Amino acid sequence: MRHTGPVLGTRRFGVTAAVVLGSAAAASLAASVDVVTGEAAVALDDLAQLATGLFATGACWWSARRTAGPDRVWRVLMGLGMFGWSVGQSLWTWYQLVEKRAVPSPSPADAGYLSIVPFAFAALLVIGGHRRSGTPDAVLDHRSRYSRLVLLLDGVIVTGSLFALTWTTSLGGLVESGNPSTPAFLVAIAYPLTDLVLLVIVVVLAADRKVVLKPQLHLLGLGLVGLAASDSAFAYLVSVQAPEVPPLANAGFVVGPALIALAALAPPMPHAAPRHIARAWQWAYLLMPYLPLLVCSAIVLRRTLIGDLAPADAVEIGCGFTVFVAVMLRQLTTIVENTRLAAMLRESERDLVHEAQHDALTGLANRALFERRLDEAMAAHHDGVPFGLLFVDLDDFKAVNDESGHAHGDAVLERVAQRLRQCVRDTDVVARLGGDEFGVLVEGVDEPEKVAFRILDALGEVISASVGVVICADPDPEDTAECVLKRADKAMYEAKRDGGRGLVIHP
Repeated sequence: MRHTGPVLGTRRFGVTAAVVLGSAAAASLAASVDVVTGEAAVALDDLAQLATGLFATGACWWSARRTAGPDRVWRVLMGLGMFGWSVGQSLWTWYQLVEKRAVPSPSPADAGYLSIVPFAFAALLVIGGHRRSGTPDAVLDHRSRYSRLVLLLDGVIVTGSLFALTWTTSLGGLVESGNPSTPAFLVAIAYPLTDLVLLVIVVVLAADRKVVLKPQLHLLGLGLVGLAASDSAFAYLVSVQAPEVPPLANAGFVVGPALIALAALAPPMPHAAPRHIARAWQWAYLLMPYLPLLVCSAIVLRRTLIGDLAPADAVEIGCGFTVFVAVMLRQLTTIVENTRLAAMLRESERDLVHEAQHDALTGLANRALFERRLDEAMAAHHDGVPFGLLFVDLDDFKAVNDESGHAHGDAVLERVAQRLRQCVRDTDVVARLGGDEFGVLVEGVDEPEKVAFRILDALGEVISASVGVVICADPDPEDTAECVLKRADKAMYEAKRDGGRGLVIHP
């Protein structure tokens, strides 16, 4: 039977993480600070990248055998992605160490490196799909089509802005100076574009409180950041025609796969992330579409001020127009979504108010609402408006519950509530005061006892009842709502002592 517990315990994982990251950092620093030099430094750098890539592949597949469900699926996918990346690194290493020549572009190594993208994309979708349900703020967590559209537009804004930044600072010059063929051009833009798309997905998922696999997502995201950082450093150095790529610029190609391996080996967290960490990711998500746009705008402003604003090429124009349209659509969509959310909150507030003032079983007013309306009726009565108060108690209702069960008793209460509503006007108040006791407040009626007789006749087809009636016709300064309710209750008990199935009118 496949083991589905933690891949590594927390303590073993901590030791493993220290060893793996320490080894990866040591390899990068050794080649960068002249501990080894010349061809040995190149070999150490290339072999360290290959070693961590193969380690990540093995860690993903080994841990996948010890897990199940989404935990297993994303590890299998990332293992395939890292295997493809490692094949690309193997070809790169062969070119440099065996054939001792520059790596052509495009080359089979590019196909290997870029093969990680579809598998990482699928793995992130699996992690994002493994979500908690039933959170207290389910209304706010609800994802409508507008919310999903905002996420898509955020991705377009961030990707477009950062790609425009990359193109302006390094990639555009590299492409222009090299005058590449179409395949070479597509390979050149594939790296920054795919890196940006994956990083946007990581930030969006990390900001989602319902995602379960947060430790794995964070480590995986950091690993992808490492790969993206070295991709960007490599593109920049090539664009400025640097004589060589220093090993430190390749540190992300060593540390990134190591972090992906640790993501596969990470144990599940028993509790949610600390609130300050969750809040930090929330802020990162909220600012995500605006910071890259601000940076791009600052660069354009700087180029304008120093008089270095060269004519924009087709890529810059296309990116700028796409980002502009995405920003406008996002703002419009946000307005629509906020309006919809405000309507949902108002409806939710109305529902909460209704639930707080009404009985859950019968839908009638509850005791709190009834007493408030009785206070209002007393205030109007002091100004000369008459009203009648009826206190209704079902006869032998306990026997109904005992003999037929509570489900049948609840059905009887629902039918009683329906009959009571039919006996009064819409402006009158019918309430369930508790158990099998009901109150009826009839305002502006000189003879409320007629309503009481209608109620007795209507309820007789369901269950017998005793009714106490208080008629408040002439204003009495000494009367209070509490006194009137007690008199109605006393009259009901007198009716019940007389054998039930009747009414007593209390003066």
